Amino acid sequence: MRVVIVGNGPASASAIEAFRQVDQESDLIVLSDEPYPTYAPNCMENVIRGDISENALFYKGGYKFYERYKVDFRPNKEVVGIDNKRKVVIVKGGEEIPYDKCLLAAGASAFIPPIPGRELNGVTTAKNLDDAKKIRDLVLSGRVKRVVIVGAGPIGIEDAETLRGMGLQVAVVEFFDRVLPRMLDKYMADRYMKVLQEEEGIDFYLNHQVVAIHGEDGWVEAVEIVQNGTDRRKFLQADLVILSTGVRPRTHLVANTDIKIHIDERTGRVVGGIVVNEYQQTSDKDVYAAGDICSGIDAWGNQRWIALFPPAQQGGAVAGYNMAGLKVRHWGLVDYNAVKTRSVPAGSGGVFEDAESSTLFEYEHYLVKVFLKEDRVCGYQFVGRPARKGLNQRNRFLRGKDWNVLKDRGLGLEASGVLFHHFINQKERSFSPEVLKAVKMGMLRSLGNPKFEVSMFYRD
Repeated sequence: MRVVIVGNGPASASAIEAFRQVDQESDLIVLSDEPYPTYAPNCMENVIRGDISENALFYKGGYKFYERYKVDFRPNKEVVGIDNKRKVVIVKGGEEIPYDKCLLAAGASAFIPPIPGRELNGVTTAKNLDDAKKIRDLVLSGRVKRVVIVGAGPIGIEDAETLRGMGLQVAVVEFFDRVLPRMLDKYMADRYMKVLQEEEGIDFYLNHQVVAIHGEDGWVEAVEIVQNGTDRRKFLQADLVILSTGVRPRTHLVANTDIKIHIDERTGRVVGGIVVNEYQQTSDKDVYAAGDICSGIDAWGNQRWIALFPPAQQGGAVAGYNMAGLKVRHWGLVDYNAVKTRSVPAGSGGVFEDAESSTLFEYEHYLVKVFLKEDRVCGYQFVGRPARKGLNQRNRFLRGKDWNVLKDRGLGLEASGVLFHHFINQKERSFSPEVLKAVKMGMLRSLGNPKFEVSMFYRD
């Protein structure tokens, strides 16, 4: 059997590992439009800062990963589409690669809004490794003093803190009335933003949109913004503009096929990626999809598009098992997330737009909000206060055997995952006094005890 995987991100890597657990003989081909081995897509701000090692960035082991799992890795192969009737993947330039099973794991591309001036030098996205390297080179060149970031989602916020920490003036423009609009409600978002304003000195322009980017001699010089609902305009000086305005699934790969895409039946509008079932199969039983490119079944049984690292890994594993001949059913996509800002943490999981009530409480320097519907947990959010000054564990004088320093890493992505798996994946989703006490005391690991664990996957 020949399996062709389009894409080389976390969904692809997880699919490879799962597939080879079952099938060690079939041909496995991976096509990537980038020259790099699998890397951590959620660490681009670390690349900009220059504080991540090669081992951490290429977290699967670099090119040795493909040797270990007997993968025919083909970098710099941009796939432009598939023909599922003839069962071939079509590469830019006309090359066709036949398959028996195909996994579409090409992720999502950065959305670039049609803003006049977006073609100027110094205007970039921050989605992939090349983007991050480009931004770092510009900063280190000394040419950049002032940065405008368009979009206050996780990537925009992380880049804002990173670049401010590198000594640049940073302004963030956001269309909505709050930062992290898909992660936090207004109350929690305002408290999070306040720290970034007061502690970091980042300027925020909420309820604003960019109407033009201006420059001279081909290089950006200013960003023109207007307040929503008014004609009040303002010009923000900029040597670098980062467009962090969201991503779009690469559904163009199936544009000329009968493979279904996530469409709102009421409006007829495309609202997500390639539709997959609980086995990560598309409407073609021999074509699978995983990661940011697809819309799958979430933990509530709803078809949703969730472009995050954890569901990409989980969906890839399910696809890998099933392509290898098992019948493994996904328990449900997860949607927990956290921003990796060092001055103050923030994160969320589940859904909260239609919650009926919420519980808000403080734990040390954290504010935690749990959302309830029909008396069951449906989502949560957390925000921290300014990080406490602590001892630098890299200092060689603190490495002696007599030092016993407590490392408080705070509520980050790992803790968010523990909360999600306990609150959302539990059948009852109860919010008992014992759970409340554990959260308040910071005993998050107790919620991840194996006796409470619910498997992410079902075997049929």
